[in-house]
Amino acid sequence: MPAATSLTAMESLLCAALRGTSGVWRQLEDPVDQASFLEATVRHRVRSLLAWRLRDRGEWQEWPHALRTPLHASERAEAAIEVARRTDLTIVLGALGAAGIPVLLLKGAAFAYALYPEPWLRPRQDTDLLIAPDAVAEAGQVLERAGYQPVRAVRGRLVTHQRIFARHDRTGLRHDCDLHWKPANPVAVADLLSFRELFDASQVVSIGDVLVARTPQNVHALLLACLHRATHHHDSDDLLWLYDIHLLAERLTETDVAALVDLSQRSGAGAVCARGLRLARERFETRLPETIFPSLEAAPAARPALPAAFLKPGVRKADLLMADLGVLPWRGRLRLLREHLFPPAEWMLSDPRGGRRLLLPALYLWRVLRGAGGWFRPL
Repeated sequence: MPAATSLTAMESLLCAALRGTSGVWRQLEDPVDQASFLEATVRHRVRSLLAWRLRDRGEWQEWPHALRTPLHASERAEAAIEVARRTDLTIVLGALGAAGIPVLLLKGAAFAYALYPEPWLRPRQDTDLLIAPDAVAEAGQVLERAGYQPVRAVRGRLVTHQRIFARHDRTGLRHDCDLHWKPANPVAVADLLSFRELFDASQVVSIGDVLVARTPQNVHALLLACLHRATHHHDSDDLLWLYDIHLLAERLTETDVAALVDLSQRSGAGAVCARGLRLARERFETRLPETIFPSLEAAPAARPALPAAFLKPGVRKADLLMADLGVLPWRGRLRLLREHLFPPAEWMLSDPRGGRRLLLPALYLWRVLRGAGGWFRPL
């Protein structure tokens, strides 16, 4: 297990303010410190959340005006964007619902409505949806009829388990919808939880006054949140993602804790869950029973633990590829390598820079040579 990422002085103050420590503003009277603190709030996407927390505990007016002004501006901006986000979400869920396609709301959008006092306190760039694998083609057609267009991206049976669709509203604002048929992209973790398992245990959340959506129940959501930050974002110490984990963990009952340990043991994800929970507790003093960590970190009985590459400092794309190759049979390994090196010809020729089919071999060679170095640089 790698050592916890160290916090800067400003990040430590930010965590203290978010968890409710009083008087943090007294250490932010210097303009240079104020600028550094505000930079941290932007980098970790928690400006609106911080402003709400300060108001909620009656400390807002005590903070320096130079800090309150940008925090308040962020509140107003996020609240305005949320109106557009909710409209977009209504279109997407309404279209899929009318087509009879069961769908789960994932990640930021799910957390915004299920965990936070106001959805605009949880910034997000896209809407993540999970559907059954056999519904992908139909769901894509539904989204296109609703005004979305597929975004150019590499496709393959193993290299990715999602498609991105985008729509521009009348104001020009772009809305991205990530349509997943497995809850994670890396092959090593893609099948830990199936759509059916997640959907059958899901919960209902309200989206505004008239719309509802289904989201994973808390134990599943916590496991997925820990997997997301480790496997998709390379053990990131992003405070917003860790605050999601903090809020989910604070909701766990004794029964939930036992279920999380059991699920982590069965999936081999115990170390990844323990890592996310430790970081959340160190930053936000998350209330957790001490026994949870040795239980999560014990060697799984049912299947091998997830590859250590996901928690490796300085991880490279090559390390993650090796982790994926390690869980596949030989035929699957060859397919994954082929999908990485030689994506479909239609995708290669759809590059806006253009390309003729006769030049396809040269395009593939250029792709391999241009991207080779990136596989061996720390992410």
